[in-house]
Amino acid sequence: MSTTQARELLVDRVHQYLSGQLASRKIPLGTHLNALSIAVELGISRTPVNQAIARLIQEGYVKPDKGRRPVVVAYPKGKPSNGEVQFSFANQTERTYEAILEKILRGDFRLGEILKVSRLAKELAVNPVTVHRATEWLSNDGLLVRLPRRGWQVIALRPTDLKDLYQIREQLESLALKSAVDRISAEKLDELEEEAVRLSDAGEAASLHEIQQADFHFHHELAVASGSRILAETLEPLLRKVFLMTASAFRLGRKPRRLADHVQILEALRARDVSTAVKRLKAHLRASMERNVEIWERSAL
Repeated sequence: MSTTQARELLVDRVHQYLSGQLASRKIPLGTHLNALSIAVELGISRTPVNQAIARLIQEGYVKPDKGRRPVVVAYPKGKPSNGEVQFSFANQTERTYEAILEKILRGDFRLGEILKVSRLAKELAVNPVTVHRATEWLSNDGLLVRLPRRGWQVIALRPTDLKDLYQIREQLESLALKSAVDRISAEKLDELEEEAVRLSDAGEAASLHEIQQADFHFHHELAVASGSRILAETLEPLLRKVFLMTASAFRLGRKPRRLADHVQILEALRARDVSTAVKRLKAHLRASMERNVEIWERSAL
């Protein structure tokens, strides 16, 4: 089973949960579906929530308002359901996949570190077969490499790989931004700006993980806002690889300083100024690449 299938399972579960909430009339008509609040409630990332809401829009139960916010406009036909609607992960493999992915992106595992299935199974309190399936999905993500009879190795990227990743991202994210400028909602712009400003104001009190998550969320949401599923799915593994490399680099003692750039890009998007938005995005990515490559090259000396 592929990693794409793993994510589809989670999207399916979120969609079923929200559909059940509508069928039981637990969500009033006119309610704005806030992806962040739903994600926090379910204990998952916003990506599958946004994808599930997109399905509800296609089904006609939700419709973007004038501010492009998703609002409940209809219920499924038939009598209201009185059953209690619950959310859970589709299966144990999916939960294990999410747990290992979180550890990788937090930098708990070093680049090039070999992970033993037996060790992961013990740490996560699951059976080895479940860990094997989850690591196969992460291998499809490009974050792990299988070593016969030795286990799984966290990818060991080089400074030249980081340069390549940023250059490819610059091309693809610029393309995504051109499509997103007329699609992204005012609410989404507010959400991303609030996150950037809050962490910038927090200064040294903000953890590296919080900053990294905000950075990943910012770029991923811009890709999703392009309206192209293929483009978003192509960018996600590239973002994760950069995230993995920078997470390890920041353990050397240097915090990223990129959130102020996010606010400037968002200002251009709010003005629907695609030329300025793309220009600021490219400058942001190039500066980030230079900083991170410098860290990696210095650490290799």
